[in-house]
Amino acid sequence: MRKPKASKLGKYRDLVLAITIFLFLDMGVLAFNYYTSRLIAADTARINTAGELRMYSQQLAKAVLTLNYELANQQPTQTSLAQISESHQAFSEAIERLKSGLREAAGEGFSTAANSEAMEQLEELERTWAPLGREAVTLLGMKEPGVNDVTSIANLVFARNVRLMQLAGDLTETLESSALERSSTLQTIQLIAIGLAFLNFIFIIFKFVRSLQASDRIAEEARRETTRILETVQEGLFLVDREGRIGHQHSQTLFDMLDKALVPGDNVLAFLMERIEEKHRESVKDFFDVLFNKKVKPSLLKQLNPLQEIAFVPQDGKTRYLNFEFDQVKSGDQVEQLLVTVFDVTEKVTLARDLAHAEQRVKTEVDALLALLDHDPATVDSFLRGAEARLASINSQLASVRPEGPAYRKLVNVVARDVHGVKGEAAALGLRAIEMEIHKFESTLAPLRNRDDLTGDDLIPVAVAMNDVHEATAKVWQVIERVQHYANGEKRAAGDTDSELRELMSQIEHLTLRIASDLNKKAKIEIAAPPELKLPGSVLAFLRTTLPQLVRNAVVHGIEPAEERQRQGKPQEGTISCMITCDAEGTLLISVQDDGYGLSPQALRQTFAENGTLSAEEAASLSDEQIVAKIFQPGFSAIAEPGIHAGRGDGLALVHDMISRWGGTLKISSRPNTYTRFSLQLDKEAWQCA
Repeated sequence: MRKPKASKLGKYRDLVLAITIFLFLDMGVLAFNYYTSRLIAADTARINTAGELRMYSQQLAKAVLTLNYELANQQPTQTSLAQISESHQAFSEAIERLKSGLREAAGEGFSTAANSEAMEQLEELERTWAPLGREAVTLLGMKEPGVNDVTSIANLVFARNVRLMQLAGDLTETLESSALERSSTLQTIQLIAIGLAFLNFIFIIFKFVRSLQASDRIAEEARRETTRILETVQEGLFLVDREGRIGHQHSQTLFDMLDKALVPGDNVLAFLMERIEEKHRESVKDFFDVLFNKKVKPSLLKQLNPLQEIAFVPQDGKTRYLNFEFDQVKSGDQVEQLLVTVFDVTEKVTLARDLAHAEQRVKTEVDALLALLDHDPATVDSFLRGAEARLASINSQLASVRPEGPAYRKLVNVVARDVHGVKGEAAALGLRAIEMEIHKFESTLAPLRNRDDLTGDDLIPVAVAMNDVHEATAKVWQVIERVQHYANGEKRAAGDTDSELRELMSQIEHLTLRIASDLNKKAKIEIAAPPELKLPGSVLAFLRTTLPQLVRNAVVHGIEPAEERQRQGKPQEGTISCMITCDAEGTLLISVQDDGYGLSPQALRQTFAENGTLSAEEAASLSDEQIVAKIFQPGFSAIAEPGIHAGRGDGLALVHDMISRWGGTLKISSRPNTYTRFSLQLDKEAWQCA
């Protein structure tokens, strides 16, 4: 069934019709008032004209008597004759005006009895006037009227003047009566029209009020329904206009998600700029520029949206992770507003991160197991026992340190170097769990190293972090206990240092490749040691501590990225050489060399000045050898942000500390963009007697 076509006026049709009728009546009353005023003016003019007839009749009579007197006394008659002429003409014109006015009144539809009577009275008045008028014309036509001529017209004037005045008076009364009758009729018509207009106005008011009340009821119900919806939904909902202002309607949960200070009318972009991370702000600004572009498809908006799982920090300081979704609200083909939906995905992000951490822990434990299986049990056993001994020593020093700031600071630096050595050995063995835990431990130590106002309370987090490192080593012990290789296998014979050295060289090679892979670099290592070289266990322990630091330093600081090496005309793969030999005098020589950046004293001066280690003047006053020697200073690193492989400033400091303990020497030779070589020497007496 075909639906009837809806009216363009819709629910306002009756109201518009009533207003149209009211306006029509109002305009009709105005037009009728104008018409009435014309009729009243015409009636007034006729009444005045009828009244003038009496005056003109008296003037004529007076002028005739005066003329008669002037002729009898032989006085000038010009003035009297002129007055007779004027009175005659005015009387005749007045009669004509009355006749014309009465005919017009009859033609306008007001042919009442009074109007007919007035016509009859006017005709009688005209008949009475006619003889007198003819005599006046005859008199005025004489060149020199005589007394007899004037006496004749004077007698006629005296005979008819009273009658003319009476007829003029009767005519005036009749015209007044006719005007009153007509005025009464017009007033009645006006009252009826005004009454109809008033009734129509009452209808409009009644109709309008009822419509308003109905609309108010519908609007109130809609508002209540909207409020219930907005109070119920779990997402944040609000509208944004083209100026970026937040609308007045929003869901109740919006304040809980965003900020209690958020109020309607705020600029949403400015609001977000204050509460999201700085790295996202530029992309969010660019995204808002295209939101109101009608040509951008909704699917593309979702792809471009940078406000997904974004960290949001409200004024209460509790970081939440939110998703913002934007839907264009169009009027015709123009985007008028945006409907913004906010989802709190904090729990989802937290669970995802916890899952990722759990997976990382599992992977780390698996890697630890695989690392244990890849290495000689005796080597792992030696490392773990040595690590526990160092950790125990650190705990002992923490317990016995003198309670004063300088002692605390010195202890923190010693601890940093010792644990960095353990970290290097763990990295060489592939024990990522211990390596990562010590890396976090170093992050706890870092802010304490340059403070002169340390107290005992500042070392509490250090003790807690130490406990975490103990737990990491304990887990490795647990893995060892569960592996049948350790339960049933045979340990290497004591003093079998040849296999230990080979094991160490293999670890160094794996460490080099892993660090290069983590840093997205290409590097290889060439290791050389005489097969007949016999090293005691203490020297092997020295090498396990120092070689990982020197190799790590070569990969991180020495070897350039592949693209940069290619631009310099070098092979994309960097080369690191690790040499262990003994000269004719029995001096043990250890060297680690890379073919990378090389050391630039001038660049080192700038780095020392920028990180505040030295002033620009102090850096300039030192020789190149003195500046290069500063790289062994504890806490110095050329990397601004520390990572797992470098940035703490403890690797080379540890090497320097170890060689000093052994009474050896440490030399550096380098050429910018060519190579850097670290050379360690241990005298025969020092290493063979160790």
